[in-house]
Order: sequence, then C-alpha cells, then structure tokens
Amino acid sequence: MKKRFEKLKTGKPSALGLMGYALCVFSWIYLAIIKFREWLYRLKILPENRIDGVAVISIGNITVGGTGKTPVSIMTARMLKEAGRRVAVVSRGYGRQSDEPVQTVSDGETVLARFPDGADEPLLCAQALAGVPVICSPRRVDGIRAVKEKFNVETVILDDAFSHLGAARNLNLLLIDAVNPFGNGWLFPAGMLREPLGAISRADAVLITRANLAAPEQAESVRRTVREISRNMPVFEVDIKPEKIITPEGEEKEASEYLAGKKIALVSGIASPRQFEALAEQLGAEVEKHFAFADHYPFTKTDIANILGALPSHPFLLTTQKDYVRIPETKKSLFHQLAVAASVREQDEFRKLLSIAGKGGGGA
Repeated sequence: MKKRFEKLKTGKPSALGLMGYALCVFSWIYLAIIKFREWLYRLKILPENRIDGVAVISIGNITVGGTGKTPVSIMTARMLKEAGRRVAVVSRGYGRQSDEPVQTVSDGETVLARFPDGADEPLLCAQALAGVPVICSPRRVDGIRAVKEKFNVETVILDDAFSHLGAARNLNLLLIDAVNPFGNGWLFPAGMLREPLGAISRADAVLITRANLAAPEQAESVRRTVREISRNMPVFEVDIKPEKIITPEGEEKEASEYLAGKKIALVSGIASPRQFEALAEQLGAEVEKHFAFADHYPFTKTDIANILGALPSHPFLLTTQKDYVRIPETKKSLFHQLAVAASVREQDEFRKLLSIAGKGGGGA
C-alpha cells in the first residue's frame, strides 16, 4: 500500500486505478473546505489572533511531508538570537502523547520533555537551540501567549504554521522543496498539496529548500512558478547539508571523512527517505540496506531487534537526528546520527528580512 501511494508524489492519481479516481473526488471536497475556511477568515468570521509585543515569524509549506522546516527553524532562531533578539519556537507538536494544551519542551536551559510525551521535531529544536524556549500547543496563539508571559520573548518562530490562519504573523515564510516541489500537482489526498498553488501569494518570502540536492534547473523552475503567482515575491535558496556524524559514544566526526567507503544500513522514519539515502551516498557511504518507516514512526525494541536480525553482526547503523529522538533509550547506543544544517545562500538579504520582521511586534 505504501508503495502504491508513493506514486502520488509524482504520478497521476489514475496510476492507482479506481482508488485514484476516488481520491480525486475527495481532493475536490478538500478544496471546497479550504476555500470555505479562507472565506471565513477573509470576512473575519473566524478571528486572526495577535499577541501584543511579540513579532511572529511563521515557517511552513503547502505540501504534505518534509521540506526541511526543522533545520530552517533552527537556522532562523540562531540568526535572530545572534542579532540580540529574545526568541522562542512554538510548534503544534504533531505526534506527542502529552495532552497538555501548552507544553514547555524546553525553557531555554533544560530540555524538560522526552519522547513520546514530547514530539520529535520540537525535541530536536530544543536540543539544538541553547537559550531558546520551545513550546508545543495545537492552538498556536496559546503557545505564543505562554512564551510571552513566561519568558518575555520578543520574537516567536511558528513551526509548520503556513496554513494555520488563526495566528497573525509579521513574516510568512513558505518553504518549497527543490527536489519535489509540488508532487503531482493534486491536492491531498490525491496528491501532496495541502493548499492550491495560489496560496503561495500569502507568503512574504519563499525559501527553495534542498537546493544543493537538486539540479539548478529544478530550483529555477520553482522560482518561475513562484513569480507567475506573485511577481515581486522575494525568493531565497537554502542548502541542507551534512553538518557532522555523531557516534554512539557521542563523538562528533566530519561526515564525509567518517562515512567514506563504509558499508552502512540506514534506519529512518521521515517524509523523504530517498533524500536521506542519496545524502549518505554523496558522502561516500555504501548503503547496503535502508529500513524506511512512516514519517514520525515511534520505533519499538521489537523493530530494532528485527532490523538487527536482518543484518550481519555489528552493523554500522545510521539514522537522522529526528529519528534518533524516537529510538528507545536502551537501543540508542547502537546508532550513529547524521546531523544536517540549513544555510541560506542569500544570507545578508535574509538577515535583513528577519531584522525588519523581528522588530515588528505590536498590537492588533
């Protein structure tokens, strides 16, 4: 079933036969719901909430799956912190088991949550961002209010919030994956799109992510699509590159030197497993096996035992930092981690954009 739905990332829904046509019907229904919701916000029947004194920078996408939001959120938070801003990250916290309406994942000094009570992406942000509080709240405005009251922050990064229209923002950043920007062009569930391409016009700037993993013409094609919808839209290109390998002992190694020539097995539960595999191969590793699970998959001890049983003794296991969060504590010592980092090519222009938005807090 998983392989059949992989076809929807690039192929037409008809590739799934009658099921594909049924999915198209649901996509049209989904479109009607989206448009009705937009209409409610446009007429202010549904409110757009703003918290006084806090500038909000939203980072999100219009596709289902990964576009590098977490690395970009970490990069953006670091840039704001370097500029002297008091910043926090607020996330929905998809997949967390805690039922707290507002969960403090990190107070900026100590990571206070653990998986599965805390979700993988906020936990990764918390571990990477010293001095930056991280909050989870399905109702984003409650999370913004909480970090303002509790930590007196000036700027909040809303992670994965492009389609969350209930929270006002000073800067709306839309991420588009250069490798597979819009899937097959259909809305969910017949395709990967959360919203029609026209939603690009709501963005204040577009970040074309994984530009280093795509051919130059792929990024240029995305740029043309954006400009057709919004002629004057600022467009940035973002590379997401290996930062280091973290060994089971906690040592940090230069990725290409450490992986070159090694025979490895990959374990992942992310939205773009093929890109993880391609990255490992670019670093010189020989990928003998890739155990790819669903995005956000909560690994169990049985899963790890089954993986080990399918491999020779003492295998070299490599996973992502996001996946490492979800591996049982007693099995973490078996894994190497590949840490990646985002970097924007037009760095000066992007910092300038952030500096303007980061000082934009105010009343409604």
